[in-house]
Amino acid sequence: MKRKLTGEMLDDGQCICGICGGKDKMGGVLNPMSQQPTVACYHCMIKMSAEAKGITVAEAERRKNEMMRVTHLFIKMKMDEYAVATGRDELPPLDEANHVLSYIMNVWNTFSKDEKEALEKEADLAPLFQSVAMNWQYLSAESKQRRNELCPCGSGKKYKACCLAKEENEKAEVEKYKKIDTWVIRKAMKLISELTDNKTLNFVKLLEFYFGARRLADARKYGMTQKDVEEFHEWLMNDYYFNDEQTPFILAELVASGTLSNHEEQLVNARIGAPKSVYMVTFIKKGTGALLRNVFDKKEVFVHDIGFSQSTREGMAVFVRIFPAGGYHLLSGGHMAYPANILDGKLKTITKAYKKSRRKDDINNFLRKNGHIFSKLF
Repeated sequence: MKRKLTGEMLDDGQCICGICGGKDKMGGVLNPMSQQPTVACYHCMIKMSAEAKGITVAEAERRKNEMMRVTHLFIKMKMDEYAVATGRDELPPLDEANHVLSYIMNVWNTFSKDEKEALEKEADLAPLFQSVAMNWQYLSAESKQRRNELCPCGSGKKYKACCLAKEENEKAEVEKYKKIDTWVIRKAMKLISELTDNKTLNFVKLLEFYFGARRLADARKYGMTQKDVEEFHEWLMNDYYFNDEQTPFILAELVASGTLSNHEEQLVNARIGAPKSVYMVTFIKKGTGALLRNVFDKKEVFVHDIGFSQSTREGMAVFVRIFPAGGYHLLSGGHMAYPANILDGKLKTITKAYKKSRRKDDINNFLRKNGHIFSKLF
């Protein structure tokens, strides 16, 4: 079904408001993922914010302005930081500046609404913003180099004899680990089949536990998609605990089986320490991979995955598992992606379950033993 926009966005930063019907400064789009999103002007957005929070319109506007002040300070500090990191005394060219600004805003959006509101109350934000680590090296190396030009790293060598060679070697190493991981997955699927045949695993009960009554009823009515099957096996292989053991059952059985090579066992152990979690795609290097920042601990890693770099977009929130492999980072299985503007609602489901568990360790450790929670976010 084609989505119908209520109201109209105009080219000059104005809009025809879908709520009051007037022409005014653009405020935002309500329910952007619905079949009938609504364009709202700035003043209607402020009024709705005031009503939702039980405050006056004046107070809602004050908070909006304060949030803009905090956001602008973060942008300015990080733009200055980029200039220092790249040895510049002036602003970068417009295209590059827009690229950097996009990365900065994606990092900023890893902070939840509650975290941003808490920042407004801080007397001195500079130390906090300085502590937010950035990976400028991926942006500064983004421009394509010709093979016979001097390498941008400053070595004095031609690009083809310096960083190009390193990049090509890196891709070969990543492919090597991906092939090893493919064998790990095959052995895990074979083990799951054997454990199902000998009744150690009750497949029906596992499906009921993971998908829940509603999703399983839909699957029985309309059929289970290939994506559903892959999602279930990803959880069963990496996140299922048979009893109250400390290690996911299938991964522990693989290690104990004696069928793994040294490299395969290293990757299984890497998976054991890798929970599925929530990340923001902050930067994409097409044809290579992407920077992903965890929204809980704010740690950022570069993931080597060509397919992922071509199929996702910067600024998207993804639910995925990342594990180390020989100095690189790989993705496990598929991923679920959402626009950042609906992320807060998904996070509330996770944080509510985390608080209910009364665990004292961090939320990523909670997710290590509760990976099935992601099936409840649809």
